[in-house]
Amino acid sequence: MYRIYDTLDEIVTMIEQARGVPMSTSAMVPRDHILDLLDELRDRLPEEVTQAKAVLDQRGDLLDAAQAESDRIALRAGQEAEATVTRSRAEAEQVRALAQQRQEELMAAGQLEHERLVSDGARIRTELLAQAQQEHDELLARGRSERERMISESDVYRSALARADELGAATAAEAEAMRQEVDGYVDAKLADFEGTLRNLLRSVEHGRANVGARAHGRPGRGATAVERPSASQDMS
Repeated sequence: MYRIYDTLDEIVTMIEQARGVPMSTSAMVPRDHILDLLDELRDRLPEEVTQAKAVLDQRGDLLDAAQAESDRIALRAGQEAEATVTRSRAEAEQVRALAQQRQEELMAAGQLEHERLVSDGARIRTELLAQAQQEHDELLARGRSERERMISESDVYRSALARADELGAATAAEAEAMRQEVDGYVDAKLADFEGTLRNLLRSVEHGRANVGARAHGRPGRGATAVERPSASQDMS
């Protein structure tokens, strides 16, 4: 094919460089040489055309093969994408189930902790009130005994009566202070437990948000640690 172009270029160059005929636009060219070139061009043209057709046919086969390979790759990619989506959905469902189970476990643990704190608070309050009542009764008994002894002594009767009243007032004030201290202790324990429940709920909400984000292809955030109340808090 390239020889055809070379022959045509040679003919064009020969015509362009041919000497012109005076008083005319015609040119004088070597007839025999040009005829030889045209014969060579005519002889080569069918062969070159056949080669070009073969190249075009091969190009069509290559395009068909490329299209078939493209279709095969697209089909395989679609199958792999569908499998990936199915697998992702299964994993998301598994994570959601685990999160639900973890939430239920945390709520159950929180309920048990609440019941334990309430039970401990009630028991401690009962014990302290019983101890205060016992001390109050003992002080009253000693006061009565002291008062009776002083009554027998006429000179110290008034001072004994005043002393008994003071002991009774002090005992009542001490019992009231102990009741207030017990109520404060129980309230502090319940406040700590309330904070623990809030942290647990925030942790559950955060876990559900991560699961939702992963199910929609968004990156989740980092987990937040749950704060627990200090076990060292106690009454002095």
